Amino acid sequence: MHQTEFIGRGAELAALRASYDAGRGQLVLLSGRRRIGKTYLLQEFIRGRRAIFYQASRQAEAVELASFTEAVSAVLGAFPAGYVFPTWEAALEYVDEHAGGERLTVILDEFPYLCDSTEGLPSVIQRWWDQRGRTSSIMLVLCGSAQTLMHDLDSGSAPLRQRFTKKIRLGPLSYHEAAEFVPSLGAADRFRVYALLGGTPLYLREWDGGTSVRDNLVRLFGDPGSALVDSARLVLHTDLGDSTASYRTLSAIARGRTRRNEILQTARVTNERVLQRLEELHLVTKRVPVTEGTASRRGYFAVTDPYFRFWFRFIEPNRASIDRGFGERLVEDIIVPDLDNHFGSVFEDVAREFATILVTSGELRATDVGSWRSSDGDHEIDVVGITRKEPTFIGTVKWRAAALGYDVYKNLESHAAALGVDASIPWLMFGRGGVEERLLRAQPNVRGYSVDDLYAPAA
Repeated sequence: MHQTEFIGRGAELAALRASYDAGRGQLVLLSGRRRIGKTYLLQEFIRGRRAIFYQASRQAEAVELASFTEAVSAVLGAFPAGYVFPTWEAALEYVDEHAGGERLTVILDEFPYLCDSTEGLPSVIQRWWDQRGRTSSIMLVLCGSAQTLMHDLDSGSAPLRQRFTKKIRLGPLSYHEAAEFVPSLGAADRFRVYALLGGTPLYLREWDGGTSVRDNLVRLFGDPGSALVDSARLVLHTDLGDSTASYRTLSAIARGRTRRNEILQTARVTNERVLQRLEELHLVTKRVPVTEGTASRRGYFAVTDPYFRFWFRFIEPNRASIDRGFGERLVEDIIVPDLDNHFGSVFEDVAREFATILVTSGELRATDVGSWRSSDGDHEIDVVGITRKEPTFIGTVKWRAAALGYDVYKNLESHAAALGVDASIPWLMFGRGGVEERLLRAQPNVRGYSVDDLYAPAA
């Protein structure tokens, strides 16, 4: 499917529009991992607005300046034949002087490429901003995927430190937004697509809603020439300064090493900032019992992006087989038989996200939503809402086609007792096929949800 309609990003669009409508100059930092939709967002934002959009191409400084000169001339008027801005200082000053006092957006996309070709470019922009930019009519947007460089633009003693009027970090689409890429599918299949590709728009556009999950997997992951076969590796290589360490760290977590020390030892990584950067990219998350603070010593890490979770589980260890032409056999003999286990873990994440939606809509009460496990590891609850560290609702999640019955209820009951809660708070039960009606009638504190219910608010 090739989706052309703009989907999601309402909050980010609103933030950009607020900056555009604000008085005086604006300096905006837009970051996010590769293929997450930054350029698409900016193109949507400038629709109908006066803007200079320049996407760097990793060329020498003179080539970049020549191309930027052409972009400026297309908006502000042609230059004499053969004229090229001699420096970025001259370019910024010209744009400011010729904006005519009217709002003009200037976007430098792939900004890290420009930094590679022009040493000290952030300092150049800092001087322009301090002397002219902040009182101008220019909205300057710096956009890029190289997360280490983009983060460092506003850290420590960096020239642009504390000068940005707006910082936007673009993350994956929600599971509801991802579903809009496959509108012809039912709820269960919409979920399957999200569980395999996550919330990355470029990946979602590749799904063919007219064929089966098996056929899509063969096309997207069984063919060594498919972009999705190597996209995870490309993201890590281009977006992080230490792609090898990040790769090994993600691989360790995917193989079941979830505690900080064992992750770093298995990955042979000495810099703990690797985990922090992976969290910032929404690739991993640190989970702690929601009843405890973030500093809890019982925290563990999980690969949270569905595509990366799938890729490291099935594709990374079998990459050589795909190259040798065994991709279809890999899909049929290894991936498809184990898909429900993969779907189950993602379904838990989606259920927690849905519970958060219920909280924001007022149907449930909580100030935080997460999961819980006992200190001895014998008890675990998939969904827990809390207020002042006291549970306000609990829930269990099963990717099971049949409606959930008393066996699942009794299991949740034993875990609830370990947490110290009773039927005075709501108990949520999430199942692919919902919950048995007789159970819901007999237990008024139980609320049952099917996969259809999880997608209903998007209808």
